[in-house]
Amino acid sequence: MPARPGRAVGHVLLLFIVNGVVNSVFNPFAPAILVERGLSATWLGFLSAAVSVVYIGVASVWGHLADVVLGRGRALALALGLSAGLLALIALPLPVVAVGIAYLGFSSVYGLMFPLQDALAVNTLADPERQYGPLRAVHSGSFALGTLAAGAVYEAIGYGAAVPVFVALAALAALIALLAPDVARARLASTRRGGAVREALAVQPRLPGVLLAFGLANVGVFATLTFLPLLIVRLGGASGAIGAAIGLTALVEVAAMPVVSRLLVRFGPRPVVASAVAILAVVFAWFALAPTPEHVIAASLLYGVGWSGMWVGGVATIRALLPPTLQGSGQSLLSLSTAGIAAFAGNAGGGLLWAGPGPVAVFGLAAAFAAAGAGVGWWSLPSRGDTVAVPPPAAA
Repeated sequence: MPARPGRAVGHVLLLFIVNGVVNSVFNPFAPAILVERGLSATWLGFLSAAVSVVYIGVASVWGHLADVVLGRGRALALALGLSAGLLALIALPLPVVAVGIAYLGFSSVYGLMFPLQDALAVNTLADPERQYGPLRAVHSGSFALGTLAAGAVYEAIGYGAAVPVFVALAALAALIALLAPDVARARLASTRRGGAVREALAVQPRLPGVLLAFGLANVGVFATLTFLPLLIVRLGGASGAIGAAIGLTALVEVAAMPVVSRLLVRFGPRPVVASAVAILAVVFAWFALAPTPEHVIAASLLYGVGWSGMWVGGVATIRALLPPTLQGSGQSLLSLSTAGIAAFAGNAGGGLLWAGPGPVAVFGLAAAFAAAGAGVGWWSLPSRGDTVAVPPPAAA
């Protein structure tokens, strides 16, 4: 792909910085906020599982919308605007059922930010395999600083500022997304049901195995998003400890993601991603046995290493397997298998297990799924030197 003008890359860089801050002010603290509003841990698990079910349908439609109808930047701006409006409802004095429904809508739409942002990035960067890791590290850095600051503020004044700050920052991110550079929209070779998402699966036979590997690995990732804040509270920690665990993870990602990009260039996705997912299996086992919040925070540092390898490796793999005009759908498929199917398994299973066996069962099973994901990844992902057939794009 020819190099994009420096201004275009700078625009995408700004988008990643602002979205990192947007993501830091509410989502790391959402489980604690919802429990404070009256949801039990068990119902929080079921609510998060329902988010995953809705997200499966939404991501499939939005991938087609981004690649064929609106373009990736406009689709991202629309997702940010809708998620901000839905989250604003949570700040109202609503009954707990209405709060749960508003959160369901918010999370289902907000999750679209990640694959659409990644699609814009890999289509703008001149050398995505080398450059995406450092770019994503910038996102993690802004997320880390925002999370650490928000955790300290919320510990002092409570969670009341979380929603209005998110809404204001999301509006800014949506404006940046509207101005983001983009490639042409796709013209589909088939008019069958399923649109661009179905076409991506049809033209790249490697995708199902790749998606299975990342899905298995992410069962624990999404169980961690929901239950790690509750684990910290259960062990005696407060919002400051939650912010420290999540913020320090993101700081590790700042250093790890550029290294991952270099490793991908040298070795290819197979050994890098399989090793990263194996590290996640160790981390989940550590979470299962952690006796204090300090142990959770220490394990979170290693979590940043494993998650960096898995995330950057996943985006780079989809970029290598599909043409630019199908990146919105390809990245959405990756997100669908992780934030959709894997998140449902992690949250529904975690919600059932939390009230019984507790963290040992939740994170122990997460470790087992991650170990299986490492094995499937070694079998299915391309390595350096493999010949990967990338179908030619149907030009718009």
